[in-house]
Parts: sequence; C-alpha cells; structure tokens
Amino acid sequence: MRLILALLAAGLAVPALAQPVPAPAPAEPNSEPPLPGPDAPLPELPGMEALPWPDITPETAADPEPGAAAIRYQVELKGLNELGLDDEFRGLSSLWLHRGEDTNLAQLGRRIAEDRDLIDLLLRSIGHYGGTVRITTQPPSASRRASLVEVAVEPGPLYRISDLVISAPEGAVGPADPGRIISRLLPIRIGDPLDAARVQAAQTSLPTRLADAGYPFPRILPPDIVVDHAGRDAQFRQAIDLGRRGMFGAISIETTAKGFGNNHVTMLARFKPGDRYSEAGRDDLRRALVQTGLFGGVSVTPVEGAIAEDGRQTVDLKVSTDPAPLRTIALSGGFSTGQGLRAEGSWTHRNLFPPEGAFTARAVAAEREQLAQVELRRRNFRARDRSLLLSGGFSASQQFAFAAETLGVSAALARESNIIWQKDWTWSIGAQALVTSQRDRSAPGDPRRTFTVFALPASLTWDQSGDLLNPSRGFRLTARLSPEFTLRNQSNFNYLKAQFETTAYQPIGDLVLAGRFHIGSIVGASRGVIAPDRRFYAGGGGSVRGYVFQGVGPRNADNVPTGGNSLTEMAVEARYRFQAFGQDVGLVAFVDGGEVSTGTTPAFDRLSLGAGIGARLYTGFGPVRIDIATPINPQRGDPRLVFYVSIGQAF
Repeated sequence: MRLILALLAAGLAVPALAQPVPAPAPAEPNSEPPLPGPDAPLPELPGMEALPWPDITPETAADPEPGAAAIRYQVELKGLNELGLDDEFRGLSSLWLHRGEDTNLAQLGRRIAEDRDLIDLLLRSIGHYGGTVRITTQPPSASRRASLVEVAVEPGPLYRISDLVISAPEGAVGPADPGRIISRLLPIRIGDPLDAARVQAAQTSLPTRLADAGYPFPRILPPDIVVDHAGRDAQFRQAIDLGRRGMFGAISIETTAKGFGNNHVTMLARFKPGDRYSEAGRDDLRRALVQTGLFGGVSVTPVEGAIAEDGRQTVDLKVSTDPAPLRTIALSGGFSTGQGLRAEGSWTHRNLFPPEGAFTARAVAAEREQLAQVELRRRNFRARDRSLLLSGGFSASQQFAFAAETLGVSAALARESNIIWQKDWTWSIGAQALVTSQRDRSAPGDPRRTFTVFALPASLTWDQSGDLLNPSRGFRLTARLSPEFTLRNQSNFNYLKAQFETTAYQPIGDLVLAGRFHIGSIVGASRGVIAPDRRFYAGGGGSVRGYVFQGVGPRNADNVPTGGNSLTEMAVEARYRFQAFGQDVGLVAFVDGGEVSTGTTPAFDRLSLGAGIGARLYTGFGPVRIDIATPINPQRGDPRLVFYVSIGQAF
C-alpha cells in the first residue's frame, strides 16, 4: 500500500501553477462535477456539509441518528484496478471498510465525500490530474438485498516530468554543479510519469546512492514540483549539496568479544585508509562481522573525521555490537539402507581461543561407524576468509569391505566460501598423520594389518553455481590431489591419489536439470598393499544410489567388495520445486551410474546403474532429502530397494 498518496504527502512543495487552470464547465443534470485542480477547494456534496481533509471523523464514534432507518450496502469499483490502485483504495476507503454494516444516510454521505477526496489523491499520486469520480447509489432489488454503491473512476490525462533542474544550494561545500553526478544516481528521467511514490522512493534512496558514489554526508533539500496543467507536465527542481568527497579513515569497535580489537576488524575490511569511501564497503564490513557468529547485532556508523589537504573528508567507522551466545549444541541424524541409523552430536565454543578460535567436540554413533573428535578452527586467520583447522581423534568403522580402528591428527589451511560470500575460487592444503589397524575382509583369511599413513591433501574449486546449498544454475569444478606415504610391516611405499569432479545445473522453467561426473585414480601402488579404507569404493546416497555403501565394484568369491585403484561416478537429476500445504517442497527423479576398477585408469565398461525418485523439504538450513532407488543391473546380493534420508542435495 502506498504510504504517500500525493506529492504533498511525499514532502514535495507544489507552488503556484505555471499556467492558470480554466474554470470547469457547468455540470450536466444528474451528473457528478469533475475533479477540481490541485489548489482549488473541493466541491460540496449537494445537501451535505463539506468536511475538511484529512481530518476524517472516525466512523466507530458515529451513532445512527435517533429514528433514522438503518441500511446496508455493498461497494462495486470500476476503473481503479486498471490503474493499480484497487488494493490501495480498499485499504483506505471508508465506504469499503464499513460495507455490510448498519448505517444511515448521513454516515453514507460522509463516506462518499471522504472517498471522493481519497480517489483524487490516489490519482494525483500516479500523475493523473483532472479525472472524474462518479459515486452513485442504487436501492436493494429482488436479486440484491443490500443497496449498491458504485464507484466509477475516469483517471484523466497522465502528467509527465518535462524538465529536471539540479542545483547546489547557497553555502554548498560540494561541487558547484552537482547535476552531472545526481543525474546518474537519481532514478527519475524526463518523460517519466509524475508518480509521487516514485519520487518518494528516489528521495529515500538518494543518500545511500550518494554515499556509495563517495559522498557520505550530503545535504538534500526538499524538491519543488511545478505543475503545468496547460501542458500537462511538471518541472522537477532539486537542490543538493553533495558535501566533500569521502575517504575511509580509522575503524574502532565497541564489543565484549575477547580478542576482537581494532586491528582484527581492520583486517576484515576490504578497504584501506585513504581508499574512496563507499556504502558497499561499509556494509560489507558489517556483514563480515555478522558472519563471525560472535555478535547478535552489528552497526557500522560513518563519522566525520579530519579534512585532508586535497579537500577530501575522512570518514571514520564506529562499530557497535551486541553479544551473541558463544556456545552451541547440535544434534543430527539420518538413515540409509546398508548403513542403518546414524546419530551425530557436537558442542562448540565459537571464541574459546580469541579471536574467532572455535573449539568443537564431536561424536558419531552409528551402526557401522563410531567417532570421537576434537577440532580447533580459527576463522579469518591472518587474512579475511582464510581458516586454520586442527583436528584429532579416534574413529572405528565396520564396513562390508573392511573393519578399521584409527587414531589420527590433521591440519589444514583453507580459503572458504560461505552463504554470504560464495566465492569463485576456493582452496585448501593440509597434512594428515594417522595410525590405523584394519581387517581386509576381501583378502583370504581376513588379515589384520597396521598402517602408518602420512598424507598431504590439497584441493582447488572453481564455483560458478548460483547457490551454495541448493544451486539451480551454473557449474562447479573441483580437483583433489593427495600424495601419501605409508609404512607397513617394516616396509614403505608411496602413491598419488587424484580426483576430479564437476557438477552442472540448468533451469528449464520450474524444472532444474542437475548433472554430476566424478573420476579418481591411485597411481604408484597396487590395490592389495594400500590400506583398505584408502582405496576407492562406490555406492550409497552420495555416490551411486540404488546400491548400498561400497556396493558398486569388484567383489571376491565371498561377494565382499575389494575396492580399487580407479573410480567413475555419474548422475543426472530432474528437480521440481513447488508449494504444497503451505510448505516449500520438491520432487526429484534421478539415474546414477558408477564403476570401480583395479586398474589405475578409470573405465566405463562395467557401469552399475541405479534409478529412483525422491522428495525434498526445503528449510532455512538446507533441503531435507528422502530418496528411494533400485539397481538396474544388480549383482548377487544387492537389495531391490535402497532408502536414504539426509540433509542437503545429493550434489
């Protein structure tokens, strides 16, 4: 609904008309008089006393006159919907508000007079002057119990802006001719309709636009509108003192967050002292502080500083924050055929090692996996959006191909994406050391061996997708390399584990087609000597659906997966998203394929295919995924149906 209904209500001064308005022609018998000009008094309704605008007498306080007959009426509107004013009139109209209530003729007459003025203001608010409003009443009939009040509107001619005059007021410290800058920033052009709401929006947005252009402290005077009824147009006059061009100065913060001083905030800023001031840079700093999770609210206020020798205005930034809870407990769960139930919990303190040093204790309890781990993540580590991650813990796994108990530590340095800033390029580089005792169930006798593994994993991602959690367009490319050194039974060997993955998303109307292709290779060591959990496997909810975890690939005589040195995975999904029962939901149809080979080169000659359907429930933290799939060319022992429940899209 328009909060500002007329140019006067928008704070615009409308001076005397540039041309005199001719006197209206005498009204025809039994017809309503035409609307007066903007400065002429409104005509009185025949037989009634005119009420001043906008002091409208509340109808709730008016009681029917003693002995007056109570009537009821309904309202019919004509001509407002085509102008886009129907909803606004219904929200403000006295006639519409009290329709269906018991009333009397005096009350009805006052409502008609009020709504006649209201329509006049609504028409002027979108640039129509000189229109006509006919409000007629009809008594009840055989087909209609209530009286009918018909409101018919002819909008009259549309007035447009004929000239824009931008000038500097007396005593301005900014440029003497601000029109060159303002004309690019003011969203009003010659030939635009004289729309009050548009003029109001332009005035509201202008300070932000000027600040983003480098003028943070402008002085904007109310505009003048000169309406010419003879020419059916108007002149827009605006006086603006741009002030001095701004440049970023010092940043100071008031906060209770430990370790979060001025130096750390300055490091988060994407600008340096002396750079041209911009509103975008100030807002970016605010969002960076919000993203830390340490603050419940953040405000960044520009403050006038010293004036430099070149005449520029220094703009210091004062940061104020409200504290946020620092501790979080998280619980999650899932289920898939083959892996069974899974429950995960964690406890996090987001600033245990200031600044931004988060400590997390995490545990997993599942039918085939158990884990206890601690993690230290230092966000914005010596540079914005760069994280240092240290972790260590114990894990146990009981899979079809192996059983393993592992004790390990790892470290990684990474440039990360997040929901606020999804980056084109991200990377990570790290080191890992672990000691693991594993039973190889694919080898004769299920031997148990102990491996000591040192790895240097690294990854690089190019992300051109439209969304981090639920992309609907674009693509992603990811490459991973991990040189690994292994000690086993007084011997050692080296190998290189390499992977490449791409995903793509293409919208087609309300449908999104998504595709995934993933290949991997281990070069330098044969499958049999590599620790079983370091080999490639395929199958499961994040791999090839329709098969259980590790259900794709070569198997021994006992039908146990052996793993391999190369991997191929591919998938195609059709995703349809819609509203049902007030919820944001979706349906998915998919076909997956994959293969694991003992050779080092990925092959495509023995693909295992699976197909299925799924449902999605879209939430603020990501989609909840439910998939049901079946293998198209199953091997011995594969189930007919496989069921998956998790959070997030499959890819």
